[in-house]
Amino acid sequence: TAWSYRAVIYIVMARYAEARHDCREFAARDGGLIAAACEPTVDALTGSAAAAYARLEQALRRNPSASASQRLWVLTRLAEIAQRLGRMQEAETRYRSALQLGIDDQYLLTAYAEFLLDLKRPAEVVELLKDKTRNDVLLLRLALAEQSLGLPAAQTHQAAIQARIDAARLRQDKLHLSDEAMFELMFRKNPQEALRLARENWDLGQREPGDARILLEAALAARQPESAEAALEWLKRNHHEDVILLRLAAELQALRGSKP
Repeated sequence: TAWSYRAVIYIVMARYAEARHDCREFAARDGGLIAAACEPTVDALTGSAAAAYARLEQALRRNPSASASQRLWVLTRLAEIAQRLGRMQEAETRYRSALQLGIDDQYLLTAYAEFLLDLKRPAEVVELLKDKTRNDVLLLRLALAEQSLGLPAAQTHQAAIQARIDAARLRQDKLHLSDEAMFELMFRKNPQEALRLARENWDLGQREPGDARILLEAALAARQPESAEAALEWLKRNHHEDVILLRLAAELQALRGSKP
């Protein structure tokens, strides 16, 4: 429905009060699983992650006849929330349950690949994404895994990603600035350019946890903690609980304190 689509847009933009309003309107009109899961998704980003996880679990149990695609959506959100809370075994169980549904979903594959990379399990990322090279987002995660393993394919895929970035720039396409920032940071070892791209991405209204993460990582690598002030303020204002983001924020605060 229009309510659900607008709620998603508001979530991406970190306009959580508006997102919660639309989620409630959606739930008032639809008794299905996605409607029941909408508001907990907002809660998970605003200081109530554990309670949101419990509500999503309950919604899943109460909707046994939900479609496979709806179940995948909720299982992926459960995995992400568990991951943010540092409950990694739980997160992996949820990711695997979602994958077992057999749906080729880019969002799920991206989230699980990043989860595996964080756990230093790149070989599993290569196995997961080896046939997904036509997708720009997945190719980047595959190349990161190959790079960490020292595989020759990493160079080939890096060149392919650069060509696709160049093509996107010619089209003035700014939909994947966070991934471009990641490419600059992880492959080209250019934290200043990564930081510029990550800040532009944030300023364009892309304010999900992944967008915050690349901004914090780039600011840290560039040793410019003040450049990540917007993401740090977002974290604090929304009582965000992601263990990785909080660690990066603490490192930036420490860097700020060490500067003369």
